Amino acid sequence: MLQSKIIDPELMKKVEKLSIASKKLFPGATKGKRRSIKRGSSVEFADYRDYHAGDDFRFIDWNIYARLDRLFLKTFVEEENAYIHILMDLSSSMSFGIPSKLEYGKKICAALAYIGLADLDMVAMATFSEDMVGQILPTRGKDKIFNFLDFLEKAQVSQSTDMSYCFKKYAFNVGHPGVMIIISDFLVPPSDYEEGLKTLIYRNYDVNVIHVLSQEEIDPPLFGELRLQDSENGEIKEISITYGALEKYKERLKKFCYQLDSFCTKNNVTYLKISTDIPFEEFLLRILRRERMVV
Repeated sequence: MLQSKIIDPELMKKVEKLSIASKKLFPGATKGKRRSIKRGSSVEFADYRDYHAGDDFRFIDWNIYARLDRLFLKTFVEEENAYIHILMDLSSSMSFGIPSKLEYGKKICAALAYIGLADLDMVAMATFSEDMVGQILPTRGKDKIFNFLDFLEKAQVSQSTDMSYCFKKYAFNVGHPGVMIIISDFLVPPSDYEEGLKTLIYRNYDVNVIHVLSQEEIDPPLFGELRLQDSENGEIKEISITYGALEKYKERLKKFCYQLDSFCTKNNVTYLKISTDIPFEEFLLRILRRERMVV
């Protein structure tokens, strides 16, 4: 039985029949279902299904029929399946909040990886900050989820992030473009993420952005004279927080999110902003489906 500190095994069972959606068709894919289930000897065995009238009897498993007295047909999956790429930000700012953005992001990564693996997609995962930190090359099969969970459990925040460099490096070094899902707080200058995302788009990835913010960032419980430290460069500033200052901060945050959302809309990138105070099961089973990131 699956045991993990990151995600509830019972929740994993609820997502097994979901699929990660794609706005594009890639080689080896068919409309509505990114992989083609075929019957034939030139492709890889996938599973069994019930025999239906008109099916090619050459692919009936007669050994199963002899044991169970039921007709089952062997199904096969194309060797070139859809590819799912999951990238997660490990910059220091991701450690902020309760639960932290990193903790919430790990749950998202684990759930999406399992959905892809259960759907017989090829799933890859990478973490990044100033450079690519760790990586799992594309792999397939539900049993591989343990590799992903171990990978995520070991992931720790690093320093500042260089999205432009990391996205370009991934785009040019990893073959098989497919669905790209990026989990980050995107606390970088817009020119940094815009250049990196454009590279992924140019390399034919179907890019999806999950913008993770903590509730403490959205509505800071701060007031008065404070000393604040930048989580990435360590810089300390003494500031006076008033109601007026909080309103200006919220307005700037709103503008920051709007700029990222607008860029994504203009470039056919799926954008989803999520707060870490949203119950994860609600996010996974309702919000992701509502936004058509999963179907």
